[in-house]
Amino acid sequence: MEKVFEFLKKNHVCTVATSSGDIPRASAMDYYVVGNAVIVATSPNSIKANNLKKNNHISISVQNMPQFVTLDGSITEPTKAEIEGYTHQLMVNHPEFKEMMEKGMMEPFVFYKLIIKTAYWNDFSNGMAPTEIIKG
Repeated sequence: MEKVFEFLKKNHVCTVATSSGDIPRASAMDYYVVGNAVIVATSPNSIKANNLKKNNHISISVQNMPQFVTLDGSITEPTKAEIEGYTHQLMVNHPEFKEMMEKGMMEPFVFYKLIIKTAYWNDFSNGMAPTEIIKG
């Protein structure tokens, strides 16, 4: 799992997949690695948040070819320190969000921590190779 976290720390945009009933939903969004946790945040009224209220299973994919990883698991509430780490990094990467929040143009986020059940690691640096399956 170490190489997965090393890769995740070098990137910060993912595709998040949630579902409600039998309707899947994929969304691009920022994520942050805080310690050994993957943290995501969204508006509490977003489709993602509503889906996660009904079904706490989630899949996150990150790619920076020739490497990519998919993480399957469920969500839990992050700690205060994890939320602060995420928020700090978000403001560093997106200073426009701070201004939008101060002006009341953005709702406060709801935060989620991914509990990884399975990681699917792919590295095509030396040609096509089978997916490595790593249990969380």
